[in-house]
Amino acid sequence: MEEIKIVDNYMDEREFRNYINTMFYKHHYNPITIDDVRLADSDKTNDNDQRVAKDGVKYTVQSYLNTEITEKQIEETFKDMEKEDVAHGIIVTNFYVKQKIKDKALEKNIRILDRSEFEEGIYD
Repeated sequence: MEEIKIVDNYMDEREFRNYINTMFYKHHYNPITIDDVRLADSDKTNDNDQRVAKDGVKYTVQSYLNTEITEKQIEETFKDMEKEDVAHGIIVTNFYVKQKIKDKALEKNIRILDRSEFEEGIYD
């Protein structure tokens, strides 16, 4: 898919975040907030991105451009979920994520959208 080549080679973190925000909107998620990547977060380990809602369910969404997803990113997302008082999280990355990591995320009610979703064209 041409989109993933653009993501991989030409987008910075802010553009990736905006791209993801647009794709959620196209899939009927309502934006609640989106943080500006250029502004410092008080928690330096926190990649706090955006919050969206769909069908009355609120999600915290974390975007990781060109970053391998590990248990660390899952814990950061879970920490945000607790801080924001939401029960669901979504991690979006342009990298492939191992099934073991996806399963660990699901245990904490976090869904990971990785490179395979981009390649399948769910964002068309």
